[in-house]
Amino acid sequence: MQKKCEICGKMFEAKQEYFKTCFECHSKEQSKSKEKTSLTQDLLLKIYFDEKGNLLKDIFIGVPVKIAELFNKNGLKIKQLRDFYSIISGARTKALLKGIEIARPLLWQCVSKLEYQLKREIIPQSFVDFMKYHVELAQKDEKSLDAFYQHLDSIVCYFPKQ
Repeated sequence: MQKKCEICGKMFEAKQEYFKTCFECHSKEQSKSKEKTSLTQDLLLKIYFDEKGNLLKDIFIGVPVKIAELFNKNGLKIKQLRDFYSIISGARTKALLKGIEIARPLLWQCVSKLEYQLKREIIPQSFVDFMKYHVELAQKDEKSLDAFYQHLDSIVCYFPKQ
């Protein structure tokens, strides 16, 4: 059936009734939506604690909102985020019960799973960069792993509804 493209106004052959744009305009729109934004250094926490040993406000407010928006814009799905959140949660539980030495292999396994998902183009590079950076910080001790868990939990909470 012949239809008029809603973007360029050119007539095109619509394969399905719900098609509203020609192939060229549809392709341009798709490539625009796939443009990725990279993770900036200001979104990566350098430390989790202040000089008194208390968790920083940035773990819970401000930074997690920006990160959640970035991940959503880059195409990360909430299920993918929750899958890795679950891994970190399990590692945190093991660390709190048995020590960080027992939890480190779970963190290393998380990194290999990130690389595998990235290779398959399932998750965006920005998410991989974020996770690898923070997994490295979290390996230090149980307290750091708990802080990373709290930070990731905040990101899950702020993630936009899909």
